[in-house]
Amino acid sequence: MTNKNTGINPYILGKQIDKPEEFFGREDLFTFIEDNLNADIKFLLLHGQRRIGKSSVLKQFAHNINLQKFVFVYFDLQNHSNSSVRNILHDLAEEITEKLGLDSDIITLSSLDEELKNNLDIFSQKFLTKVYQKLGDKNLVLLLDEFDIVSSDNGILNQGNSFYIYLQLLLKQQTKLFLIPVVGRFKDDFQNLYQLFKSPPYQEVGLLNEISAKRLIIKPAQGMLEYEEDAIKAIFKLSAGHPYFTQAICFNLFLQAKIEEKLTVTSSDVQGIVDKTIESATGGLSWFWDGLSISEQVVFSAVAEAQKIAIEQKQSFPEDPLRLLKKHGVIQTELLTEATKKLAQKGYLDDTERRVKIELVRRWLVRCHPLNQEIYKLEEFETEEINNILEKITQLSQNNKNQGVIDHYEEIFKLNPNHFSTLSVLAESYLKVGNFEKTLELYTRAYQVNPMHNKEGLLLAREAYGKNLIEQRELIKAKIQFEGVLETEPDRKSAQQQLIKIKAELVKQEAPLRQVEEQLMKDHKNYSRTPIRQGVILGTIAAVIALVGGGIGVSRFFPSCSGGQQKVNSSCVSIHSNISRGDRTFFFTIPNTSRDQGIEAFKEGNYPQAAALFQNAVRDRNNKPDPEVLIYYNNAKAREKGNLLTLAVVVPADNSQDATQEILRGVAQAQNQFNANGGSNGRLLEIAIANDSNDPKKAEQVAQQLVNDKSVLGVIGHDSSEATQAALPIYKQAGIPIISSTSTANSLNGRNFFRTIPSDAASGEKLAQYAQNSALNKVVIFYNPKSAYSNSLREEFTNKFKGQIFRKIDLTDQTLNIEQELKESASQKVQAVMLFPDVHHTSRAIEIAKRNANNNLGLKLLGGESLYNQQNLNEGNKAVEGLILAVPWFRKAPQSKKFAKSAEDYWKGGVSWSTATSFDATKAFIKSLSFNPSRQSILAGLPMIELSSEETSGDVVKFNKEGERQSKAILVRVEKGHFQCLQCSP
Repeated sequence: MTNKNTGINPYILGKQIDKPEEFFGREDLFTFIEDNLNADIKFLLLHGQRRIGKSSVLKQFAHNINLQKFVFVYFDLQNHSNSSVRNILHDLAEEITEKLGLDSDIITLSSLDEELKNNLDIFSQKFLTKVYQKLGDKNLVLLLDEFDIVSSDNGILNQGNSFYIYLQLLLKQQTKLFLIPVVGRFKDDFQNLYQLFKSPPYQEVGLLNEISAKRLIIKPAQGMLEYEEDAIKAIFKLSAGHPYFTQAICFNLFLQAKIEEKLTVTSSDVQGIVDKTIESATGGLSWFWDGLSISEQVVFSAVAEAQKIAIEQKQSFPEDPLRLLKKHGVIQTELLTEATKKLAQKGYLDDTERRVKIELVRRWLVRCHPLNQEIYKLEEFETEEINNILEKITQLSQNNKNQGVIDHYEEIFKLNPNHFSTLSVLAESYLKVGNFEKTLELYTRAYQVNPMHNKEGLLLAREAYGKNLIEQRELIKAKIQFEGVLETEPDRKSAQQQLIKIKAELVKQEAPLRQVEEQLMKDHKNYSRTPIRQGVILGTIAAVIALVGGGIGVSRFFPSCSGGQQKVNSSCVSIHSNISRGDRTFFFTIPNTSRDQGIEAFKEGNYPQAAALFQNAVRDRNNKPDPEVLIYYNNAKAREKGNLLTLAVVVPADNSQDATQEILRGVAQAQNQFNANGGSNGRLLEIAIANDSNDPKKAEQVAQQLVNDKSVLGVIGHDSSEATQAALPIYKQAGIPIISSTSTANSLNGRNFFRTIPSDAASGEKLAQYAQNSALNKVVIFYNPKSAYSNSLREEFTNKFKGQIFRKIDLTDQTLNIEQELKESASQKVQAVMLFPDVHHTSRAIEIAKRNANNNLGLKLLGGESLYNQQNLNEGNKAVEGLILAVPWFRKAPQSKKFAKSAEDYWKGGVSWSTATSFDATKAFIKSLSFNPSRQSILAGLPMIELSSEETSGDVVKFNKEGERQSKAILVRVEKGHFQCLQCSP
């Protein structure tokens, strides 16, 4: 340090900052106050978390607000939580008297105190009158700190003659009085207060922006200590601009630098000081935990743990905390679901609801409140009733009444499904009565909660079940149980020995079955499938099974899953008919006789006949080509020729037929061009169409099926970001390449992931730039926090937007009052509404547009590509006139016109952006095909391909190292019921 005589640490912890030279930032807040006071707004409400610097802000008003006609008086209500209105008014008068330097002969506080006992109006009628005389033409502004400490009761409106009611009446009477209270409650906790004072303007005292935080880091130690730029960034990343934690980090860095006699702080120094900072800032950190409900605490720990896992595994988007809790054996309850939303509302989580907003807090949670420790707090619900039941169980156990014991344990789970200590004891009870499936279900969950404690119980239960199945000659099922044991404990001798015996027995028993199966396959080729013939076959199978003793069971010929289901990852899933190469249609409501006949021929393996029938069926009754049938035609030709290449496309066929048709048009057009030109080295392309319904769970099942089918070289899809996000880990693990043509969420990434649509980063940046260039400096965002796409677009816009985001609103909230939110936004000088719905909630966005128009609020509307279709134009009508959207492709853009014209001529109508991006995705796969392609060779080839604009829907296709297409979003505007390009040159 250059000034070795100065040993005082310049960073301030836990104290109000009075000196203006020690205060940094909050310029927007002071501008908000100044503007509203100039507009004669008499009540302004400030709110913020504890230790965020609210009191320091109030202390700086006189230094930062240049208004000559206002005098500011600070009054702290911290010690008045139980005071009467009279006592508060007396102390307030004393503070005003001292601040303004009033003479004691003008106002005698002792006499005022006596008078207030009899009549509270003395404060306004006598005291304030004299204050105004002293102030002359100036106004009095009372800055009321800890305003909500006066009452911890949320029912402010029901407190009769309370301090709040008194102030409300006082404001009506006093023209020269202004109030600016600060509350430490979270925004959703002061609705009654907000209602009492007639929806006043309010502002959050939040985190510092990066520029202000940088000044707070550098200036206090200027001349003594310097910070490298990377060190400043590291501090900001840890503190997120929270002034208390920024100071705490710098306080410890200053001490460490003094000990080590260093003049410069590096990023390594910052990382090395984290533990000391956590120890020294325990008081501030504990505030983030104390006061949370048990459910909120558990979810908070789960978010921190999920983030830790994502960081360790280098994933950009952490797992849903509720899903992580499920993996730890926690049953989701309404309280846990609500806890996530509440933590986000309190500002503890970012808008994704999957990240702790302040990194230092996250590290503290992982260290001091680990998830595997905190989940046990969930056992504390309904303890009194559960203890009564446990006493009854003790009595029943003594009398050997096992079923009664089981029934009472189940009652405990009805009261509290997360009473973990009941899991293993109930599992043991079920084991005693031979209910193995229930035993395994409970032990598996107990193992998830505490693997170390419950591992042996789970393994013994599996082995017991396996032995029971052997006795019943259910060898396949027994094999699964012992394999499950070895998955958990690979070297377990007892399970290894049982598996050796089972496999030997299976080999012995399968020999005669193979002979019968081979004979039946020969018969099947020679005879038609008449009901009589099928009866003979089935009778033969049954007879052979009976001869060998049924050891294998009938599952070899009849899967144990029910109709329409198949085993995937040892469980039954409904995937029947969800994948088709030509053996079914996904569009039953479209009548087409030739198509249906082609499907029957395809199923019979008569590919020349199928191709001829599909060719006749390609054009529907309106003479418009059907993309599904065109794909099946090409598939039949590929199978007829043999040695084909297979790609898959995943679409939401049964719940969004329009979107499915649009995607299939692009894929079919590219496939048809490729096959018409002879394919690759004489090999034609087959497309497998898979349906996931845009359902994440179904997407996982379909992905597993595609991965298991080794002929599938790559996947185009899925449609929604949520479905793609669910399926992506399965594709990653299998090393199968996937190109998304419609999923934009930034959380989608990986070595095997590519996309031909601009990501949400491109759309968010484009919208932010437009808003700023159009002087739309204050916006409100409507989005779905549970949607990967919606959340990602909101996050990207927020990161790029330099203006003020007034509020972020969950448009899926069933209690949402759209009209009230819009009117309040307009009253707070909001200029634009950002509409970021997911594909399932576009109608809610259109409703917002209609309410805006019907109330003549004049709010500008901006949004993403989920609103970019004719249906939304029709539904919104005049309400969406002027709507600005960031879209991935526009048919009237100069670079798109050539493809748009050829596609329009072929499909007998205009095509959408998803047709264009799906065409490009298919072309990218085709370009990567080598002489003998494999999943690995395609994965290696995709990063190196480059398709010119002549080969694509308009823009060049070239992927960067993250697998992103190097193209930008396009802005379009609704004009007279049509989309028009905003920035396209002729």
